[in-house]
Amino acid sequence: MTFPAPTTIPETPPADLLAELDAAARALDELRNRAAELTLAMDEQARQLRIELIEDGVTHRLTPRQLFDLLG
Repeated sequence: MTFPAPTTIPETPPADLLAELDAAARALDELRNRAAELTLAMDEQARQLRIELIEDGVTHRLTPRQLFDLLG
């Protein structure tokens, strides 16, 4: 019987991951500047993630893909 080699965790995150996190942070800053609010919640009854963007008093329900596009 063989076992897989243990996973190693790098000392620092990969550069491409850091770039993605920076892009998401800039997108969130832009939303804050527009007085928009992004909420994520778990709908326990439906067992689904509920993502909403509230802007100018209007609530838009987003899919996970739309959220990734917004933050990318």
